[in-house]
Amino acid sequence: MRSNLARLVTGLAASTVEAWQELRIHRLRVLLSLVGVAVAVASITATVAAGQIAKQMFTESYEVDGRPAHISVMAYDPQSGMPLSVERVRPAFQTVAERFDVKYASARISAYDIKATTASSSKRVELMGVDPAYAAIHRVVVPQGRWLQASDEERLSPALVVDETFLKKLGLRGTQLPTSVDLKGQGMSVTATIIGVTSLRGYGTPRAFMLADSLEHWQAGAPTDASYEMWVPIDGADELAGEIGMAMRAELPGLQVDAQRDDYMAWGGEDPIGPIKWVIIGIAGIILLLGALSLLNIALVTIQQRIREIGIRRSFGATTGRVFFSVLMESVVATVVAGVVGVLLAVAAVKNPLVQKYVLQGIDDVPPFPLSAAFLGLAVALAVGAIAGILPAMIAARVKIIDAIRF
Repeated sequence: MRSNLARLVTGLAASTVEAWQELRIHRLRVLLSLVGVAVAVASITATVAAGQIAKQMFTESYEVDGRPAHISVMAYDPQSGMPLSVERVRPAFQTVAERFDVKYASARISAYDIKATTASSSKRVELMGVDPAYAAIHRVVVPQGRWLQASDEERLSPALVVDETFLKKLGLRGTQLPTSVDLKGQGMSVTATIIGVTSLRGYGTPRAFMLADSLEHWQAGAPTDASYEMWVPIDGADELAGEIGMAMRAELPGLQVDAQRDDYMAWGGEDPIGPIKWVIIGIAGIILLLGALSLLNIALVTIQQRIREIGIRRSFGATTGRVFFSVLMESVVATVVAGVVGVLLAVAAVKNPLVQKYVLQGIDDVPPFPLSAAFLGLAVALAVGAIAGILPAMIAARVKIIDAIRF
């Protein structure tokens, strides 16, 4: 068994070396055809890799609104339709979250007419009171400073996490954290401390986050708008939303409570980049086909010129299988080399600093270059080489010694 395996490996290695030597002899003949194969492999590999990166980009943009499975809870008066006070609903929500052992649950309390003031600027801002779990629920990344913690409730100057727009419009870019900013509005007048900056990208309005408990304390009695949310396992999330709704209604008798799953996976949808990806793969496939046909044509011409060589090899004992396999390996080795070059080109294109800076700047967790894309490129190159080499190999295997001598 071992001797047969060793013989197989030795034969494969010898055929590969022999094929490489033949390619070096005829390199000018196959170079142009391999350029097409390399370009096609690079296109396919880069497309698959770009698809993975684009998928990550879309996933992050969707998960800003809540990671799957995301359950939203709203409570309001059924007669007036007005939301209930935070003081009444939030304790019930926390009780239900603990009852169902929900690890990530947060309030979302929006304050109105809040103005932030620094030494150089004063702007109206969106201020939201949240719990520490909000960051996990919405995939909030804090590249500068840190996110809110439960212990921040004890601070005399409430902790604040802001977005990059806040820093820009308040003239705080480049300021070392922590730094102070005055918050004034309905029922609020306090100096807050900025402890972190998120990567969230708003729509031009400065945004800031404060612990919900701190917001309740510093804006007591002022009008607010509140909703509540949970991040739960995907399996059974729809049924869990119904049970949470019933539990909330039991905690708030006579009031209307709606609990439903509303993350992007709940409503489904097709891959947004699917059509573009298939168009690029189709174009790359056409290029690959043209390269394979060119390689096949050159291989057929080369075989006709090598009939005497093949006949001499047959006269020295080369079997039909050995001739077939050696000629096939020439095509396979050539396309695999072209495939390696194509994969390297794709990696260089995707990892280009300009691409990383301008195309991938909206991604918080940039995925590494997918190995699946590289393996796919090499597999495609191998398949093309095998398909393009079968016909020349069959012609070479059928060469007779007497015909080769006459040639």
